[in-house]
Amino acid sequence: MFDSFIDSLPEKVRSTNSFEYGTKFRTKESALNYKYIEVSQYLKKQIIIDIDRPGAAHDWEDRNLPAPSWIAINPENAHCHYCYQLNTPVVYTEAGRRAPQQYFEAVDNALTNYLDGDKGYVGKFTKNPLHPSWKIIKHFTSYDLSEFQEYIDLTPRRKSTELKFDIEGRNSTLFHTLRFFAYQIVKKHIKYEQFKSAVEDRGFEINLEFEGWVNGQLYAKEVLQTVNSISKWTWARRFTIGNYVNRGVMNLPDSMTLEQKQTASAYYANEVRTKTVLESIIESAKALKSQGTPITQQSVVIHSKCSLGSVKRVWKILATQFNLYTY
Repeated sequence: MFDSFIDSLPEKVRSTNSFEYGTKFRTKESALNYKYIEVSQYLKKQIIIDIDRPGAAHDWEDRNLPAPSWIAINPENAHCHYCYQLNTPVVYTEAGRRAPQQYFEAVDNALTNYLDGDKGYVGKFTKNPLHPSWKIIKHFTSYDLSEFQEYIDLTPRRKSTELKFDIEGRNSTLFHTLRFFAYQIVKKHIKYEQFKSAVEDRGFEINLEFEGWVNGQLYAKEVLQTVNSISKWTWARRFTIGNYVNRGVMNLPDSMTLEQKQTASAYYANEVRTKTVLESIIESAKALKSQGTPITQQSVVIHSKCSLGSVKRVWKILATQFNLYTY
């Protein structure tokens, strides 16, 4: 029953027993011993619906929907994951065609709406159907995408999120929307991997919104590059984001030791300098692009009057925002 599911997993796959402690890449064999496992984001062979309410295991019958291939139920609260296994995977790499991807997304969104599932769930991690923590209902079935149109209306309904539109296009819109999200949540996490996973989930959610744009969604590789840049940058400066910067220049509580205050002050000073340099460099890159001048490290140095070292330090952020590299 689960052979196809196992075969669809990459040889190295992320898994965890608790998202509180983050996720970790493991071999497929090892990862299958954990409660939650990541399904492939490049060859999608499952449509997974997250339903966070008790007693939803038989809702597909009440709503005249096709039987899920399996349902993984949490016995503690009766919340569940529906999994619809596909006969043919949908390719989400540069080689993938947009039409099958659009069909997959339409089915995913329609099933989510019909089942009142979690609209913020992006289908990355699922309850591992081989783990004994879950109660599993199996229906021994799989589907072609075209079969779902017999049951559901496939009129597109995109999962909504507030985008901070940037005139530079999709990459810049993703960059700015995602970085503000990262600033808001970084203090809630104590482990980097947990924080990065949340940023990554949001990144793919934002990418769904580009469906109606002229060029459609970004490739997964582009989303992951932006996620990596923002996650590393924000995590390194998490002590200067939010509640420390308040009273006067900084809001350092009396309970902090002198050494802790000096460390926080150093982070803040570096943040201010970096932010000023980064803003100058981004403005120069925008000006160069509007003039039709190639954006290179040397042209940015000349235009911004920043040092080559400063430009190199933020070059990855700039390259991601302006899509300087294509693969």
